[in-house]
This record gives sequence, C-alpha cells and structure tokens, in this order.
Amino acid sequence: MALVDCANALLNDGICILPTETVYGLACSAFSAKAIRKVYQLKGRPSTNPLIVHVLDHSFAEEISVTNEYSRKLAKAFWPGPLTFILPKKKSIPDEITAGLNSVAIRSPSHPTFRKVLDQVQLPLAAPSANPSNKLSPTKFENVVAAFGKDCPPFIDGGQCDIGIESTVLNLTSTSPSILRLGPITKDAIEKVLGIQVGCERIILEQTGGTKARQSPGQGPKHYSPNTPLFLYSTMEQMLRSNAINEGDILILPCAKPPLFFPAKKIHQLYLSSTGHPKEITKNLFKILHDADKLKKKRIHVALFPLGDGLLSAVNDRLSRAATERF
Repeated sequence: MALVDCANALLNDGICILPTETVYGLACSAFSAKAIRKVYQLKGRPSTNPLIVHVLDHSFAEEISVTNEYSRKLAKAFWPGPLTFILPKKKSIPDEITAGLNSVAIRSPSHPTFRKVLDQVQLPLAAPSANPSNKLSPTKFENVVAAFGKDCPPFIDGGQCDIGIESTVLNLTSTSPSILRLGPITKDAIEKVLGIQVGCERIILEQTGGTKARQSPGQGPKHYSPNTPLFLYSTMEQMLRSNAINEGDILILPCAKPPLFFPAKKIHQLYLSSTGHPKEITKNLFKILHDADKLKKKRIHVALFPLGDGLLSAVNDRLSRAATERF
C-alpha cells in the first residue's frame, strides 16, 4: 500500500496496518468512532480495553489531553519513542477509544513511516497492536497477514520492528506517576528524568466478569499468547531439570552459547539472540514465539530472566502473561 493511499484511507474512516518501532499497529483516525469500532471488531478486543493514541509531538498531545510538567519533561527526553502517557482527555477524543474513562493513552512513535502518515493526515491515530486480541504481537508484516488472513487490512511493510515489544505505559493522572505496563523505557530512566520515585503497578484483572475498564492495554492476566501451550519456569536451571520436557518439544533459550545437548531426546532449540544482549533478546521475543508456533509442536518451554536489567523485566512480564502453565 502506498503511503498516500494509507493516508486517504485513514481520512475516510478506514483502517490500515502501519509499522512502529515497537510492534505493528492497526491504525485508524482517533476522531472517527466508526473506524474505531472497526478496529475493535477486527481484533475481537473487549470494549473495556482502551487504545493508545499516536501523535507527532507534545504540542499535538496538548490538543487532545491535559498535559503537565511530567509529560513535558518526559516527552523532551523520550519522544518520539516507546513511552505512553495516561493523561486526562479532552472532549475531542471519543469514549470508544478510552473505554469510557476520562483519561487517554498517548505516545509519539519514532518509526519514520508512521510519522510520515501522521504528518500527512494531521490527525491523531489510534493504533493497537495488529493482532487478534490476547494473541502474539506482530513484529513483521507477515505475522499480521498470517493472523488476519483474508480479513487483513491494507498494510505498509516496514520490515522487522526495531524494539519488538510494546511501549512503557506511565500513569500521569495523579500526583505520583506510576508504571502500568513495563516496556522499553525503564523505571530507572524515568526516575532519572523526573528526579522522583515512580511506582510500578502490576494490575491484573480477572478474565471472568471483567467489566471494569482498564487504564492501559496489556493489563490482562492472559495476553501476548502463542497458540502452542507455553510452559514458563522461574529459572533456567529449573527448566533444564524439568521432567515436563518431552521429545519434540521446543526450548527457547537466550542465546546459543554455550550449546545445550539432550542426547536422549530430540528437542527443538530456538534462540532469542546471538549474544545474549537484552536489546537483541527483546527485539526477537515475539519473532521467536511466532517461529515456535509455526513448528506446531506440543509445548514451548522458556525460563524467566534474572532480575536486574529493566528491559528484561518487560520481557518477563510478556512471558508471564503468555504462559499456559508456570513452574
């Protein structure tokens, strides 16, 4: 799809798939209730789960939300980039985007293609991840096509996403900022800019009877899930000792060094990186989970990462919500 065709579609209540630096997004005008309903319907997304609105810069955010000193400081430091603010919304934002809440999630993406589209349409764009609700986020356009099949909207191919997991979400509606979703911008980095301590809420709503609107995407107990059952272990050592690993299963490892051998079993081993570097692991997380799904085996086995690196804490969060069973 040409960029100009995408812009025209978005200006006429249409939807299209756009690359961002985090994951691919299912984009529509944030002012079009008709287009927003199309996005929810295609994703099968609960109406209680709000969408993130994408803007070019902080001045654009001021037109649709009530910004503050925190948002200005953080936008100067991290925008454009993978940091989303929860701010009080203005009347121009439809309730369909915010799940009826008086707040709106806003970020400024850094991907050049998305920014060109924003510049052409001169509208804020809602763009949740371009996948069926609760399934693996797409970091390549092939993931989107495979997920939606014949119902796939027009798309722009931007290659593999550079970051590979969704943005950090920071609640700025109260006097004490707090993280609602872990992501690429770490707690330490935010605190360094603001000069204050920032809370970190891990809010999980029950899947049954979940009628309460969520302030942020990514707060469900089951999310980012492959079709193949995923067994999650507390440590690498626990996983390697597990009796639950059977012949033909898939083992996901941080990197190929040192190599692991299972002489009595044929185990499929996939690697999140070549070096073990957190940024490479993060970039490849959803890609490798998609690759594992394509193998159509009985189980995927993966271990949480040791605490310490803020980026890998976000990876642990995604794995925890993707897990079928935890050990």
